[in-house]
Amino acid sequence: MDKIVAKRLFALVTGAAAAVAFQTPAAAQSMSKTEAILGGPSALDALKAQQSGMPLPAREMLQPASLSYARPTVVPAVLRDRPAFSPGVANGRPDIFGSVALRVGRTPLDARWHRVEHAAVGGSAATFAAGLRGKDPFERLEAVNWYVNKRVQFADDDRQFGRADVWSTANETLGRGRGDCEDYAIAKLAMARRAGISDKDLYLVVVKDLVRRVDHAILVARAAGHMYVLDNGTDRLLDSESIADYRPILTFSMNATFTHGYRVRQPAPVHLATVEDSALTPAANTAAD
Repeated sequence: MDKIVAKRLFALVTGAAAAVAFQTPAAAQSMSKTEAILGGPSALDALKAQQSGMPLPAREMLQPASLSYARPTVVPAVLRDRPAFSPGVANGRPDIFGSVALRVGRTPLDARWHRVEHAAVGGSAATFAAGLRGKDPFERLEAVNWYVNKRVQFADDDRQFGRADVWSTANETLGRGRGDCEDYAIAKLAMARRAGISDKDLYLVVVKDLVRRVDHAILVARAAGHMYVLDNGTDRLLDSESIADYRPILTFSMNATFTHGYRVRQPAPVHLATVEDSALTPAANTAAD
């Protein structure tokens, strides 16, 4: 039977705050989203250091997402007639990027999420989104992705607000015309909802970009038999299973929050050969002489 390995889960329980208590205020302000979630060195690193008598390895400081995503890189489109398949299409969970979604009670980012999760979009953006309701889900999502990407210029939170990791509502982001990666995703979520996409099919996902080694935020939407990614790096929709360099960390939806693990298959049992298994049994040896 498969076992689900929930890497990073320890940082999402009540003790998460204690895991980062050793950080100085200046260091805490400079932490990226991933560091805020994961805290200090991993439990595995600490155990290895203790067993070997070596000092605890220092945790690598991650580069803020804003530094890599200030100039988004356009990624190749996924052909709609040759999609990858995500289990999340059928099971109703955000099992994306090859992961298994594991429901959790609370996270260090809950306060930011609760501020924006129910905020509706208004004005011309709401009018545009409502006008998409007669189109098929793919076209609605594609139009929403294009609309936000064209009307929002990337801006780091430190430059805008003088502090890191501020989550803005759709109206705030579209009104300013500036925001960082999660602001793009939140605006797209509100517009997709206004366009008639169900809440149960919309997910705000915090991911680690394994190529750029930064954290990032995207919107993932279930539609037309796919789990589509709406990214500020491209105006095209991407199938989640076609992207190999995103590793999901936390996923927020209207009725649940998830961390992510991966299935590890048990190795096949090893059968040790005995003399009875050999073609050259004593009788065979005798016959061969």
